Amino acid sequence: MKTLTPAVRISLGFRVLSLRLYSWSSSLSAISHDELKRVDADDLIKSYCESGMIDEAVSLLNRSLEASSKPSTRSCNSVLASLIKANKFESTLSLYDHIKMHGVSPDLITLNTIMNCYCETHKTDLARQVFDEIKALNFAPTVVTFNTLIKGLCKENRVDEALQIVSQMLAEGPLPNSRTYTIVILKLCRLSRSETCLDLLKEMELLGLNPTEATYNTILAGLCKEGKIKAGQMLSDNMGEMGLCLNVSTYTALIRGLCREKLFGEAKKLFYEMSVKGFPPNVITYTTLVHGLCAEKHWNEATEMLEEMVNRGISPNMVTYTGLMGCLCKEGHLQEALKLFDVLIQQRLEPNEFTFSTLIDGLCKAGRLEDAFRLFQLMEDRGLGNNTVTSNILIRGLCKFGKMEEAKKLLEKLEGKGSKPDVTTFNSLIDGFCKIGQVSAAEQLLQDMEVQGLEPNLVTFNTIVHGLCRVGSHVRALDLVEKVIGKGKKLDVITCSTIIDGMCKTGRLQDAETFLSRMDELGIESDVVVYSSILKRYCNNGQLEKARGVLRTMEEKGLRPNLVVYNDILQGFCQEGKIEEAIEMLHEIGSSNFAPTTSIVSIFLENVARFGLLEKFSYLLPSICGK
Repeated sequence: MKTLTPAVRISLGFRVLSLRLYSWSSSLSAISHDELKRVDADDLIKSYCESGMIDEAVSLLNRSLEASSKPSTRSCNSVLASLIKANKFESTLSLYDHIKMHGVSPDLITLNTIMNCYCETHKTDLARQVFDEIKALNFAPTVVTFNTLIKGLCKENRVDEALQIVSQMLAEGPLPNSRTYTIVILKLCRLSRSETCLDLLKEMELLGLNPTEATYNTILAGLCKEGKIKAGQMLSDNMGEMGLCLNVSTYTALIRGLCREKLFGEAKKLFYEMSVKGFPPNVITYTTLVHGLCAEKHWNEATEMLEEMVNRGISPNMVTYTGLMGCLCKEGHLQEALKLFDVLIQQRLEPNEFTFSTLIDGLCKAGRLEDAFRLFQLMEDRGLGNNTVTSNILIRGLCKFGKMEEAKKLLEKLEGKGSKPDVTTFNSLIDGFCKIGQVSAAEQLLQDMEVQGLEPNLVTFNTIVHGLCRVGSHVRALDLVEKVIGKGKKLDVITCSTIIDGMCKTGRLQDAETFLSRMDELGIESDVVVYSSILKRYCNNGQLEKARGVLRTMEEKGLRPNLVVYNDILQGFCQEGKIEEAIEMLHEIGSSNFAPTTSIVSIFLENVARFGLLEKFSYLLPSICGK
């Protein structure tokens, strides 16, 4: 007779058990309530639960509850736990109510199970009520009880409440175990609160609990994600001293953090250390390093890293390629980026929307609009054309080169396909029309935005205000500014500077000063640029006392004049023949720790000569030249 292997014997045993259970299940409906007591219902319920036959277990338990011989609390607990394991939470609570109604008293395990059910369904407040019930029934909550509640609170992001319960356990008992801390640490890391986890690690050490390698790696990854690289490196060193190993994910997180801090030497050292420690880098690790190098424009090293990756038999993914292509485009190596695109197509990788957008943006910036549209057509052919980001790139490219009619036609085509323009789309078009002097078209687009329910932002308003001022429509610009204020939006200094500069250029200095006061009323801090526009115009008009007044106002507001401001006022004094005042201004420039520029000195000397005062002020030449 052939001998059966252990695996075959186990398989046959399960088949026999299943057949018996099926037989019992089939005959169950024929058993009366009175006969049910003669069947070992508890053992049968246990067998059903262990075999995953939950419906049969529930049915038998319900029949047992109706019989004169009630099922044990142990059987009830088994069925409730099985229902939760199967994610049948409503059935769990319904059965629990049925069990209580038939007089079977819950024990601590039952109540822990119901607490768990509430926590799994994000009803932690109800779980707290069960916790209070445990105490009311004079049961002593165990670590499992507390851990269940802590887990529920963490699921609902109520981690501070969870930490309070940990503190309560430390004060009153039972003491938390490793599972307690692991639950909280995992949640804290997800909420970017990894430094709190370091305090919890110390607590664990004081309690004689040994955090697992996974716990350390979780905290380390969290610290790196939050940019706390020094703390991460210290924890990594501690792990090494304790004989604990970083895993691939943690190495990758550290490398990402080091790249973010521009510590590429350390990042690469750690990268090559991985393989030595038995954790060869994967595609995510390589991609992380490639992207880090790309972010700092080290495209040569990034390309070498890609080649090394391929030589090691690790296939770059779309994220790897896209990051490197983006870097090549930004550095002006568009042709290399396009070659890389051909490589990934040959490797049968499917470019995503971001890949296409990256290359289309590079082509548009290089002025290769026809190539950009060809690539966009390829994108549409692959079912990815209805993409607002890519559409915006194309529209911005057309606007940049003044192709406004084509930009509008593209917008209409996209709208016809169901693509909805956003604020960025309109801002690009508005900027394009303003640059070619068609401000009325830009204003119409502003109205179109509002009709479509899009909220213009400050960039929108600044662009139109600048466009209106450029064509001399200052009244319309001011009307628009008042409209913005009426909408409750706060203007920025760029908008105000544009208005004031436009007024100054058209000689409306009084209006400019009035608007400057309006800025103060609106709580908008003026900057040097705003004041320099007014000051320059006063100097050009020969109103030097008013220019000096502007200078004093700047100083009172703590705004330090720059060389442009000094140059304007010095030139004004020289042109009016006020050489004494010009000399005073030169001394003031020197005392402000500025060295007079060649142009400032040239202006001074030219005007000294023009007024025949060169001999009188020649003694100043060594001093000026020295500065």
